[in-house]
Amino acid sequence: MALAWTPWAVPGILAGSLAWAAGFVLLRTDPARSLNRRLASVLALEGTWLGGSVFFLVESPAAFRVVAGIATAALGAIPFQYLSFLGAALDTRLVQPFRSRVALVVLGTASVAVAAWVILSPSTFIGPLYRPAWATWNFEFRPPGVRLVQLQAVASLFGLAASLIAYVRATPGTAARSRARWFALAFGLRDLFNVVVWTLYPAIRRISFWGDFLANIGPALVSILYVALLAYGVLRFQLFDLDLKLKFALQQGTVGAVIATAFFAGSELLESVVPVHGTLLGLAAAGIIVLLVRPLQRLAERFADRVMGGISSRPGYLEDRKHEVYRAALEGALEDGAVSERERGILARVREQLSIPVATAERLEREVIALLPATPSGVERA
Repeated sequence: MALAWTPWAVPGILAGSLAWAAGFVLLRTDPARSLNRRLASVLALEGTWLGGSVFFLVESPAAFRVVAGIATAALGAIPFQYLSFLGAALDTRLVQPFRSRVALVVLGTASVAVAAWVILSPSTFIGPLYRPAWATWNFEFRPPGVRLVQLQAVASLFGLAASLIAYVRATPGTAARSRARWFALAFGLRDLFNVVVWTLYPAIRRISFWGDFLANIGPALVSILYVALLAYGVLRFQLFDLDLKLKFALQQGTVGAVIATAFFAGSELLESVVPVHGTLLGLAAAGIIVLLVRPLQRLAERFADRVMGGISSRPGYLEDRKHEVYRAALEGALEDGAVSERERGILARVREQLSIPVATAERLEREVIALLPATPSGVERA
């Protein structure tokens, strides 16, 4: 399959790769959690749809139609899996109908049916191909395809409303409140874009340059931030050292970026000033970098502290994060007012993994119960 390079494909490929990677991390972190599985399904579909931007590189029109059909099939399945995810992620009556096993089956069947319809009859949704100035091929949606993207807009509007309601209703000081805040940020960014662009798709698509940009590149750029915020909002309450890992990555990335810049700039400077080449030039540049590493490390540490202040590897911070993760697990177990034997077993495993003493776990459970709304009688408590 011959490919022709265009930078317009890069945002979609990057966003798709990020979505797939985030879904994989969620499943590896805790595959038993319904929230993780449902979000991983959404991210897998998002990644397939966004990563379908690779079709801008495909020179063969037949191959383009295949890739575009797969991406459009994923797009058609997203709204149903998105509603399923909302049912597991948000604590509000608005999403309660999507929590049952029956709803899960219905939504799953609908997503498979729509995806299969697109795969079996792509010409129903994908219009004639044309050659834009910036890519090999592109297309516009036919009326059924327009309905697919407008269904995205409806689901997005629903998700935004549900996330805001969940945030307002969540008890201050709980993990549910903090998680709802991250979800509201992620949904607000992505869903507002979807509501505007996909609702007005027939009109926006007619605009000469911005129509192409908003319909093809805009979703990828918005989704990069959306996926990062959403995955962080979930994983922050499942990995107690996530913030530390992110801070370390930021710190090392800063050092790496500065060193790379210094290496290339220094090499060019030495080559223009000193009449040496090859090995001697490389050794001289390496020596300069060695002298710079320690000051750069201190500079990167100060930069990371400024961006992610309050996050450190001190024992007190780690203990607080472990307690925060365990409290989040407790809130999930107590959400329906009763803790089952299975949930007790899960809590015990979480407590052991985090090395939290039994007495501390019992104290944390009492604190969580005191913060949550009054629970029905019969709640099993430690």
